[in-house]
Amino acid sequence: MPTKSRPLDLCLERFRAISRAQPRAFFAPGRANLLGAHMDYNGGAVMPVALSKGTYAAAGLRDDGILHLESAQFPNQVVELPLADLKPGRTKTWSGYVEGGLWTAMERWGMLPGLDLVLDADLPMAKGLSSSASVECVAVLVVAKLLGLKPNAEEMIHLAHAAETRYVGVRCGILDQTAIFLGEPDSILVFDCLELTREHVPLDGNQAMVAIMDTGVARELASSAFNQRVAECTSALSIFQEQIPGVTCLRDVSAADFEQYSDRLPPALARRTQHVIAEVQRCEEGANALRKGDIATFGDCMTRAHYSLRDLFEVSTPELDVMVEAAIAVDGCYGSRLTGAGFGGCTVALVHPASREEFEQTVTKRYAEATGRTTEVQWFSPSGGPAELKL
Repeated sequence: MPTKSRPLDLCLERFRAISRAQPRAFFAPGRANLLGAHMDYNGGAVMPVALSKGTYAAAGLRDDGILHLESAQFPNQVVELPLADLKPGRTKTWSGYVEGGLWTAMERWGMLPGLDLVLDADLPMAKGLSSSASVECVAVLVVAKLLGLKPNAEEMIHLAHAAETRYVGVRCGILDQTAIFLGEPDSILVFDCLELTREHVPLDGNQAMVAIMDTGVARELASSAFNQRVAECTSALSIFQEQIPGVTCLRDVSAADFEQYSDRLPPALARRTQHVIAEVQRCEEGANALRKGDIATFGDCMTRAHYSLRDLFEVSTPELDVMVEAAIAVDGCYGSRLTGAGFGGCTVALVHPASREEFEQTVTKRYAEATGRTTEVQWFSPSGGPAELKL
């Protein structure tokens, strides 16, 4: 977890310019999902990692009931209003995620007397790294700490999730907030979306860094395609439920079940089901590998997941494929895959720190040659969860 950073310095500098309060500083990480693609709505396991970059906040109390809110990412959109005026649907701007975290936390724990809050971030926005959830989580933490409370992670997870579902109005699962609040250094979370069990498996930051590469392709189709994949998986599940008693999600369908009943599925639904069945197995294989410290096998699972997303789930693009192939061509890259819903956006890779320079040069060069687009590699380490920072 970071203790000193340029975004934090800028947060504190701006805070001292607009507030008479003594600042307190906070951080919440972003997250990347390394394995378990499209498993959250199919009942499988997902394996996210909390990232060493995220959202920083400088906060202090006022005594006039007013919220003064600023973000370095939106310098011309300062928010100032009574805290009592926060209500779901009040705004569709960036501040809704912050307001939602404040609102749900104060609804639960009691009102602040007023608040000056300045945010900055070193986490890329809208790239599948949960930047909005990071903001919600830091807002919930700010309220808890300024009220002198010590709530458990479970309570804060649900409040941050409610910020998005109740205040912003986005229908989403609880994965992002869970991955952020349960982040631990040098580890990956194994979150079973059906059983709701959690386990941390080791990922030594001295042996593997997380690399994120942006294809530069907007995820214009991601929302509609995501909804289509959810609908296809739901349709496939309905067909299996007609044949197999007790099946509650596609995760319950075994390879033997698929072999027996696949002739009842349209070709597209058969491919979606094949991906889910194989991804369930890959997550189990990958988690077992990390329990043994075998990062290479885990990385191979990541790459095989990408090929499955390309060929069976059909959510990749030529640019994503090029980026993955460029990554895995580098000695020291354990594995790579698209991250997020697909149809553009970013890829993620696990890379040995000794290969960092070669990886950057090779990936950027090969991607430019193949696509005519430029990219850069952003580096992260497995991080702990949200925390107050010492000043």
